[in-house]
Amino acid sequence: MGGLPVRVRSRRLGVSSAYFDGRPDQVGRIRDWSRVATGLERGHTDSVELVVSELVTNAVRHSASGNRCGRVRVTVETLPGQIVLVSVTDDGPRTGQPTSLPRIPEQADDLCAGGRGLQLVHELSEKWWWTGCAGSPLTVWALIDPHHDLAQV
Repeated sequence: MGGLPVRVRSRRLGVSSAYFDGRPDQVGRIRDWSRVATGLERGHTDSVELVVSELVTNAVRHSASGNRCGRVRVTVETLPGQIVLVSVTDDGPRTGQPTSLPRIPEQADDLCAGGRGLQLVHELSEKWWWTGCAGSPLTVWALIDPHHDLAQV
């Protein structure tokens, strides 16, 4: 496994979209791809890479994207003013599992290894949200200012 991403042609300039295998070992590859897809200089993409990494990890952990043959679609669009719109679309809920929707927990368990990803997305993004319907594939998107000072997060 570990094949190349399947790129999707976009009719709009500045938009890159691709499907990737929904496996945890692909997150680094997707992060690197997203950095290049922004068209921005290295060093200005750290927040984009972190957000994409968190969103893909959530899709793999909490949806059918993490199943055998699962996949995620990642889209990166650099908007005027170099604001970056990223979106990650999953394969929908896992069969036999309760449907979950993206949300920031009211309280994070400090002893728990996970549960802070969407809080990080919230802190790094100008705005984030999700679209879709419970029980079907969801797209989580975020608007990111790559010039935002990460030290303030």
